[in-house]
Amino acid sequence: MANDVLWTGGWDSTYRVLNLVLDQKKTIQPYYVFDPVRPSTEKEWETMEKIKSMIIEKVPEAEERILPTIKIKKEDIPRDPAFTEEYKKLQQEFRLGDQYDWLGRYAESVDMDTLELSVHHDDKVQGMIENDVVKVEDGDDFYYKVVDEPSHPAFVIFKKYRFPLLRITKLQMEESAKQRGYSHIMEQTWFCHTPNKRGEPCGLCNPCKYTKDEGLGRRIPEPSQWERVRYFLFKVNRRLKKTLK
Repeated sequence: MANDVLWTGGWDSTYRVLNLVLDQKKTIQPYYVFDPVRPSTEKEWETMEKIKSMIIEKVPEAEERILPTIKIKKEDIPRDPAFTEEYKKLQQEFRLGDQYDWLGRYAESVDMDTLELSVHHDDKVQGMIENDVVKVEDGDDFYYKVVDEPSHPAFVIFKKYRFPLLRITKLQMEESAKQRGYSHIMEQTWFCHTPNKRGEPCGLCNPCKYTKDEGLGRRIPEPSQWERVRYFLFKVNRRLKKTLK
């Protein structure tokens, strides 16, 4: 049976893909949500295709272990007012990103409890649920799940997920990738939500900030003054669109 992995082409989910496909010789079923609002969507898709090609170039037989990506349109995910209400409680308390609303609504809509979310150590969600998870052994592998009765009732929005990377840092992933011979593939990963016109990370969005804070600042160029203005205007425009909905 394939591992259901939410893959974005980012550092964490790509590490999980490489670990499963190359190290554990397991088959994966990637999932990707297309978000038309986020400028990096096309870049993320291109990155995943490039990484798949690099995996196959390294280990040709790995091709059969990567199933065609299941593409989900964000706007097609069913609304679920009760779920969104629980999400809003955590958003107000922890400033939780809105992806945890629509990703969770997708998992609920298809009654799926096997979707792997590559939340890692030092991630905001990891800090939230750290004391409300149980480790589940799965052959030679393992993952964490939120307990049946978490300390915060709204943590139920995470109950559908499996968290295989919950207690590993980005730097530990980097070291592991070096030891296993695929650090060059990890360097192709993408994380920025608003890349500049040169296709480089903006250095200003939250994923860029988190990447710096977690020890991988070497991957982010210093943004120019113009790029700071561009990012500010993008944020204003996005806020206006949300207000007018």
